[in-house]
Amino acid sequence: MEETTTIPKGSDEGNIWILEDDPDIGYILQLILNEEGFETTLFNSAVTFRIAIARELPDLLLMDVMLPDGNGEELCAEIKNDRRSEHLPVLMMSAHARLEQITKHCAADGFISKPFDLTRLLAIVHQQLS
Repeated sequence: MEETTTIPKGSDEGNIWILEDDPDIGYILQLILNEEGFETTLFNSAVTFRIAIARELPDLLLMDVMLPDGNGEELCAEIKNDRRSEHLPVLMMSAHARLEQITKHCAADGFISKPFDLTRLLAIVHQQLS
């Protein structure tokens, strides 16, 4: 089932969209980022993500590489090759891919290896939004 969940921000830190098909990882990311004051929207499929990004843009994208209905690297390349969204920071996440593999296919602004360290993840997010 395709689903989108938005958690309103607690302050003006920014709007982060998360593309993650694992509900547990998505929940943890939303919880941690929301506690930091970010508004978060979780997408569990490439289809719902593409529909949303055609209508509006977030401040930062946090995207899984492997998706059940798409490829995060291809989505990243689409975003970075679109004049409307090329400026958006894109952070890719994967338990299987490595940074070198990701950067060959898309111009991601960062890479987070799974399992991830939450402190490092937050530092990367804050760095990209500053």
